Amino acid sequence: MSPEWVQRGTTVEVVLAGENLGAVTQILFDGDAGLGATNVPPAPPPPKPIISIESTGGGITRAEPAAPARDEKRLVARITAAADASFAARELRVVAPGGVSNPLQFNVGQWPEVSEKEINTATSTGQVVALPAAISGVISAAAQSDAYRFKAAKGAEMVFEIDAARRGSPLDSSLAVLDAAGKELARSEDALGLDSLLFFTAPEEGEFVVTLRDFRYQGGGNYNYRLYAGPLPYVESVFPFGAQRGKSVEVALAGRNLEGTAKIMLNIDAKAPRGRQEIRANTPKGYSNLVPFDVSDLTEIVEAEPNDVATDAQAVTVPLVINGRVGTAKDADRFRFKSDKDQKLDCDVAASRFWSKLAQHLALTDTNGAVISQNDDAAGADARLEFDAKKDTEYLLAIRDLTDRGGERFGYRLAIRSPSAAAAASFTARFAPDTLRVHREGLMKLRCDITRAGGFDGPVRFAFADLPSGVFAEPLIMPNVPHSGVMLVSATKDAPLGSFPVRLTATATVNSNPVTVTATPLSGANAVRQAYLTVLAAAPFSLEVTTLNVTAEQGQAATVEVLAQRAAGFMSDIKLTAEGFSAAAADPLSKSFGGGEATMKGAATTAKVTLTPKMDSEIGTRTIVLRGESGGVVQYTRPVPAIATQ
Repeated sequence: MSPEWVQRGTTVEVVLAGENLGAVTQILFDGDAGLGATNVPPAPPPPKPIISIESTGGGITRAEPAAPARDEKRLVARITAAADASFAARELRVVAPGGVSNPLQFNVGQWPEVSEKEINTATSTGQVVALPAAISGVISAAAQSDAYRFKAAKGAEMVFEIDAARRGSPLDSSLAVLDAAGKELARSEDALGLDSLLFFTAPEEGEFVVTLRDFRYQGGGNYNYRLYAGPLPYVESVFPFGAQRGKSVEVALAGRNLEGTAKIMLNIDAKAPRGRQEIRANTPKGYSNLVPFDVSDLTEIVEAEPNDVATDAQAVTVPLVINGRVGTAKDADRFRFKSDKDQKLDCDVAASRFWSKLAQHLALTDTNGAVISQNDDAAGADARLEFDAKKDTEYLLAIRDLTDRGGERFGYRLAIRSPSAAAAASFTARFAPDTLRVHREGLMKLRCDITRAGGFDGPVRFAFADLPSGVFAEPLIMPNVPHSGVMLVSATKDAPLGSFPVRLTATATVNSNPVTVTATPLSGANAVRQAYLTVLAAAPFSLEVTTLNVTAEQGQAATVEVLAQRAAGFMSDIKLTAEGFSAAAADPLSKSFGGGEATMKGAATTAKVTLTPKMDSEIGTRTIVLRGESGGVVQYTRPVPAIATQ
């Protein structure tokens, strides 16, 4: 898809490339409202010529030109973003008679969209751009440098941010600002991972040049980037990094072009999602970048000085979250607490994940100063330690910077709680594929996966919350093992044709409470927002198994007999493949079984598929289905238990 962005309040033509695009009837967006799309009709055929042919003997006429063939590999769409469309990414899909396509991500931005022109590979021929702008480009060759010329007033605070490595580009950016004579005024590398972030204050009014290259002087067709440029509002940090649900908190902002706003009050709704999310500031100059912010259920306090030495340690009551700063060089913050019972306690620092400069060192001691535990990098660059706390025993916890630095940007978020509170019993559910296609009077398979957490090990029930009339799926009950299972979807002979959004739910009892979650659809290995089911016309064949179960010792073969019902005149080969999962995990059937393939030739209506448990196969029962494919049409059998014995 190109381009992948549209500025809110504008319309852009987008070219989609792929397969089977000639009969697309609809373009779908999953996510926030605010986007609309229409197919761009092909150019009308040229007017018919006015010259005709007459023959003296008859039988000769002018041949009309054939209608142009549909382009199956290319589709042009006109996409419009409303003036108030949110900046959240959407999933774009197309709908055709064969069903719903895979999703592609489409984005909405606030700045004018600019595409790179390849005349910009030298400073002297830099592409002239009006800022602010979002520039899309590619470092398409080794040692290439892209240049953009812009004007700025004296004292203007310019922000240049590269988004490349963070979205999968191999570009390791090196960004510089030059004056009109080519003198370098500022440079940035590796500010946001491998991406550059450059702040530049214009020393005088005039024209300047921003240049971009790969740090290693590499390049290629996939070295793409987005350059956000101009007097953009940019938040460099907020403090505190989070807040408690149902409370209000004053947050300090630091950054560029924030129009003098240094503090802002935030209300945290009592039902706000727990955990990390992202916030942005809406300023007179536009919206800022996204900044991480955490929401918790624990009591939250702000660190209070003086607490540099053990005798001044701040008394706190666990569990809680402490928001603090190592405010000066060689500063250390100390906290004194007791446990109300014998239990494990988890002391977890969140700092680098919230853009803090603090290189933390966390030390736990008794009241005599004896070190019980210490850590500086258990969670990436953030510190974490866990220990066995004794009832009514007093402990001291100290946090400092490993390099003895400090300042406003050296904030932290320190949670002290039991590990069970950090990871409550829960589960998540997923399924694949995200685009189900079932023929009338046919069967289609989907895979359901469960991930359990916090000690939960109960059974989970999968069921569809909404299916069109004439489409059915038996609920799937999954015990604590396996973690994956097979669900079959069927359609009656009069089920309505077409594509429909569907939702799969997973229900379980967690800590004596019923819990229902929406299962996440997967496109390949990627989670997507919405799943779709397409009902197709009846297939030219259907499959059944005549074997009730498959039982075999390791290393010994067993067979599954398959029966095909063929439509009149259907004589094509049907390729058969056994599919399923191991008894305890989402491993494919091929990990434990050999064989599993056969071809039903020509007019044949029966075939045998051989399965052989491997000598190291997992012992036990799993469910398998047989998949049949012919001419792009796929059908499944009903499930069969397969048992591998010692």
